[in-house]
Amino acid sequence: MQSQDNLPGDATHSATSVEDFSLDTFLPYRLALLSSLVSRGIQNIYAAEFDISISEWRLIAILGSDGPMVANDIRQRAAMDKVQVSRAAAKLLEAGHIRKQVDPGDRRRATLSLSGSGQKIFNQIVPIALEREAFLSSALSEKEKSNLIQLLEKLTQIAKDMTITTS
Repeated sequence: MQSQDNLPGDATHSATSVEDFSLDTFLPYRLALLSSLVSRGIQNIYAAEFDISISEWRLIAILGSDGPMVANDIRQRAAMDKVQVSRAAAKLLEAGHIRKQVDPGDRRRATLSLSGSGQKIFNQIVPIALEREAFLSSALSEKEKSNLIQLLEKLTQIAKDMTITTS
């Protein structure tokens, strides 16, 4: 049971012991919950209209936004593990949505890029994704949205640093 001084959204409360712990104020949980809810809402569209998963959409989005790149760069950009990237890339290759260009100097290294059908999916999904983003961010003022992006950048960098130090 929560006390009045430990309500969801009370950013001033920070647990320092097991007795003070609450999922409602535990930042990693709140971020994961938000991510899951947003992804679940969009996943139905990707699956039904384009027959792709969230991981596959991430690859398409990265290649569509950033251009051709190797799997390791995609992995770092998307914060996905090797297996996720490999499986998503294999499914997209099989479906003909991406192309794979093997490096002649290092046969283990390959650059991935969107094919015509992959670019078409990207062009169709981006407006839908932008609509969803607008709907989600409509709860925020422009200043709040700007502040949130800045805060997420800070947290992302710290999380990357935590990953490096725990690897």
